[in-house]
Order: sequence, then C-alpha cells, then structure tokens
Amino acid sequence: MIPLVLMAGFLGAGKTRFLSELVPQLAARGTRVRIILNDFQNARVDAARLGALEALVTPLNGECVCCGSLRELLQTLYDVPPDPGSVMIIEANGATETDELLGHLTTDTRLGHFTLPVQLTVVDAARWQKRWWHNGLERAQVGTATHLLLNWTHKLDAARLAAVEEAIRAEKPRAAFVNTDTFAEWLHTLAARVQHDPQQGGRSTGLQAAEPRARAARAPHTHPFGSIALPLPTVVLRRDFEQFVAELPEQVVRAKGLVRFADDPGPMYVWNRVPGRARVRLDASWPHADATPTALFIGVALPIDALTEAAARLGDRVPPA
Repeated sequence: MIPLVLMAGFLGAGKTRFLSELVPQLAARGTRVRIILNDFQNARVDAARLGALEALVTPLNGECVCCGSLRELLQTLYDVPPDPGSVMIIEANGATETDELLGHLTTDTRLGHFTLPVQLTVVDAARWQKRWWHNGLERAQVGTATHLLLNWTHKLDAARLAAVEEAIRAEKPRAAFVNTDTFAEWLHTLAARVQHDPQQGGRSTGLQAAEPRARAARAPHTHPFGSIALPLPTVVLRRDFEQFVAELPEQVVRAKGLVRFADDPGPMYVWNRVPGRARVRLDASWPHADATPTALFIGVALPIDALTEAAARLGDRVPPA
C-alpha cells in the first residue's frame, strides 16, 4: 500500500519549492517518491524544476484536479502499479477546493492500493488572509489539512508571526505543524508501516473509518481521513433535515447524499453541505431505480455512533402516510 498525500496551498505559497526540499529528504531515507503536479498552464514548467530530483513526476495541465482535471487525476492514480515503500504526492494548484477532492480520494474504491489521504497545506505566512475575496478559499485549504507548513516566515516580525500562527491554530486546531525534516520522517515511517500492515492504510476495513478505536488499539498509526455512508429515512421533514445538516459536528469536512421530503415525496434531491454557507444546497437528480436516500460524510475522526443516531432520528417525526 502506498501513502497518498494531497499537498495544497494558495497560489505562490511555495508548494513546489517545498517539494524540491522534501524529495531529497525522503530519498535519503530510502523512500521513493511519485508526484502528480497540477497547474493551469505551466505544470510542465514546474515538473521541469523537479526533474533533477529522484522522483517520478507526472504533470497535469488544465483545470483544478477537484473539477475539470479530476478524471485525468484519478486515471493516473488507477494506473500506478503497487510499489510498497514509496509515497504518492499530489501537488494541487492554488485554486483547488480540497474538501471536494478529498471526497473523491477517500471514497473511490479503485484507489485500494493507496492509503486514505493525508493533506499537507503550505501557507504563505507573509500573505495569510491578505487575499481579498480569496481569503475564504485560503481558510478552507487550511480547514481540511492534517499537516500544516508555514512558509516565508522570515518576512514577518515576531508579533505578526505569532498572530498568524494563532489564527491558523484557531482555524484547524487538530493539524500538526511540520517542517521539511519532520514531515519527511513522518511520511517515511508511514510508508514503512503500511508496507507491512496494509490495514493501517485505512481502506481495507470496508467501512473506511468506522473502526478507529479497534485499529488504534493494535497499532500506533490511524489515518486521519475517513468516510462513511449512512442510510436516511425514506422521507424526512425539510425543517428537521436542514437542522440536521446545520448541526453536523466539526469533524465532518464534507457532507452530501440523496434525500426525499415528506411534503413532496416524488423527486429525490442531491444534497450538499457547502462550507461557508448557512443552508444546505439541493439539486435536482435523476437517480437510478435502486437509488435510496443516503448521507455520505467525510472527515477527521468521524463520530460514527452520533452520526448514525442523528440520521436515524430524522424519521421519528415524519407523520405516517
């Protein structure tokens, strides 16, 4: 099994620069590196910057890997042969919506030769939250991270650096702050562990992150991202469903599924909780005949029991037909 790393960060944060430092560190530890590098037009330029390193680099020009280039990204991952002792790093472009991409990387059953994803977000500390209307995207890329690297810190005085660190910790208190050396060592150790015990990669349990306590009891490493799909009642009250979505715990970074409402049980909607919006988004759907109402949750250390109970309770107040 191969560790799968999504590397995110706003435009100019220093992702490729960080990779140029990380790859030699991993190579020195005996860990092979594959890189998928996504950018709008100059992916091959950035790939050339990494060409002298001991890494296999695949450039993906075009749109973000969370949308327009998603199919190409997934096909590239499908085609990677089993290579225990290596790691796969996806360098997403600066405009990537990480929650959307993590949803695909976590739930796609054809990615069984990879671990569940971890996410390193590179933050330009000197420009943190100075992106005008893009500040929300920068925060969102931090909000789904499992690891954080602060870049360009030498441009800040001590007071500004402390304020930036405090703001980022408030945005994502569970993420680990790393540097090149500590992340290389962590990733090398992970590659060695999943090489000998694939269950530590998180995908082999079937219900992705549903057994974190059991795995933690016998191994020091558990993957931070997981997913679970839960059935919803056949129909629900709109008010109750909106409240259910609004009260999802903070561990859930992505939530979507199918739903029918008691006041109009004919159509089935695709529902989606969009980060930063107060209301759930509903889109018309044309489901297959065997499609049923469902809820898919993706996140860190998901509270499985609480989510299951909350989903089941949605049917308690629906009047009988």
